[in-house]
Amino acid sequence: MGAATWPPRSWYRVRSRGRRTLAALTLTALTGLAGCGALGAGEDPTNDAASSGGPSEPGEAATMPTEVPSWLLECGQDDKEREEALQLADLDLTAATWTTPPGFVETSSYIEDNPVETLHSTWYAEPTDPPMPSLNVIQVVIYTGLDWDGLADGCGRVPLEAIQEQLARYREQIDAEPLSDAEITTLAGHPAIQQDIGLASYRYTGWWLFSETQLLHLYCQWTPEGDRDVIVRGCDDLAASLQVG
Repeated sequence: MGAATWPPRSWYRVRSRGRRTLAALTLTALTGLAGCGALGAGEDPTNDAASSGGPSEPGEAATMPTEVPSWLLECGQDDKEREEALQLADLDLTAATWTTPPGFVETSSYIEDNPVETLHSTWYAEPTDPPMPSLNVIQVVIYTGLDWDGLADGCGRVPLEAIQEQLARYREQIDAEPLSDAEITTLAGHPAIQQDIGLASYRYTGWWLFSETQLLHLYCQWTPEGDRDVIVRGCDDLAASLQVG
């Protein structure tokens, strides 16, 4: 995502538990969805389609869940199946909650000017300890309207080829390069894709958590004038606090 006056975008790596590199398919060439930019002068940061998301009150960072949900085990997914397909979250991602990390404050100074699906909600927080220049920000963007065109099986699994095509479609909207392999990891205890992407002006990292019709995209970015360590700390805390279902 990004303000219309700030088209460059990129990614950086953060730590995540339970992560593994994709085996059946390499998503190394896949790039990020979007960067986030500040509102231009006179722009209205609020509208029905891109309103503030669903964070909980600021507080201490939570521990990121790593256990595989029981509904996934009941489907009988073995190691080979996990290497060939991504298990979609069987949950309403629009009901997700999270905590504003310590040292950050929620802001309405940003917009999503490059949505990759139907935009449901956006949420942003910027560092206050220490404060940083514009475009150093962490965010959660939720989309609806995904259509896997019948590729999801009865247990809600989508072939990694389809995931690759989906991210490739998103990539076409941005000129970016990967800084890491795309990996299957966990976010809020559910299988997700994580990758770090880079451009000349930005570095940022993010997760894609898919359901059959929704996408939750959590990501964090900073500029050369910012402080990577502060953003990464906030990103770790944000991801750890995310709760879905």
